[in-house]
Amino acid sequence: MVNSSERLRRAFTLVELLVVIAIIGILVALLLPAIQAAREAARRAQCQNNLKNVALAVLNYESAKKILPMGTVFPKLTNGIVDPNIQSNLDFGASWVVLIMPQLENQALYDSLVFKNPTTGAPVAMSDAQNIDERGTVIPTMLCPSDANNQVKYQGDGGNWARGNYAANVGLGATHTLPALPTSPPGILGPDSAGWRHHLARGVMGPNCAVTLKQVVDGTSKTGMLAELRAGINEGDPRGCWAFGHVGGNLIAWHGWGGDDNGPNWCGSSGDDIGGTAALNCFSSEITSTCMSCYGPGAFDQATARSSHSEGLFIAMCDGSVQFISNDIETGGTYGQCCKPWDQIWLSMDEGYTPPPGRP
Repeated sequence: MVNSSERLRRAFTLVELLVVIAIIGILVALLLPAIQAAREAARRAQCQNNLKNVALAVLNYESAKKILPMGTVFPKLTNGIVDPNIQSNLDFGASWVVLIMPQLENQALYDSLVFKNPTTGAPVAMSDAQNIDERGTVIPTMLCPSDANNQVKYQGDGGNWARGNYAANVGLGATHTLPALPTSPPGILGPDSAGWRHHLARGVMGPNCAVTLKQVVDGTSKTGMLAELRAGINEGDPRGCWAFGHVGGNLIAWHGWGGDDNGPNWCGSSGDDIGGTAALNCFSSEITSTCMSCYGPGAFDQATARSSHSEGLFIAMCDGSVQFISNDIETGGTYGQCCKPWDQIWLSMDEGYTPPPGRP
């Protein structure tokens, strides 16, 4: 028979219980970083896979149309030029994401969008109230799970813009100087008086223009087509919206040589030149502390590739392959000269250009 003193000796004391709890706490603390790392690795893999699927949808579109989708369609033109000026123009129609919706298995959503007034035939913008429900539709394939902000919709410019984390490569020039229907091969700034600049700016998909794969002179495996883009940090930040066909929305432009937004995840001041609502304060601690540098609200001229990954970001090349680009890739820096390795990824016809002395 066990007496009471023996039973007491077998019970835990308060000190022993506290020691056990402390040990469990230490083990959890040690395991938590590993668990978080494993979760981020899974999110990162899904992000890469989604980008791959989007890139293949773009290439399926190209296979059917024999040309890449336009970055954005601005239907209102005057003498071949976008009217009104492209910088803050909200009369844009389909973005490249909208154009590839059938290839992304979103035919029903594409069919529900209103592009023209059925009575007058006048173009209907994505920002029109008739498209408010459609543009607010979440497309899982367009989202990178690593981005914690991509569930908060942009509420400016008509409101209810669902987010997207992948952007098309316009090129290394500001979009506001782009002619609506440039000559072939399409340029971003067009050639200057010396006839040389277009090949140092041209990407692959711009406002009212796109290239064929044959016009990607540098080779499809060497030229960037799509890149990651972080969603805006609040509902007043327009960056990262699949139907918002502006720079920062689902386009990147002027993100290399000659600009002040040079490189992946650029963290300098006044990086992305974007529009937006009054709720967007580009100089707030919320912006600067998260490396989402911007200049606005104002015109949609400039935005670089960004991600929520710690070391760099994913890009999709024109052959559909996906690569991870380190934040440490060589760039020209603020207002730097062409053409560093980062520049050469995004230029579709630079052909390894090296600037002569005194020339950018």
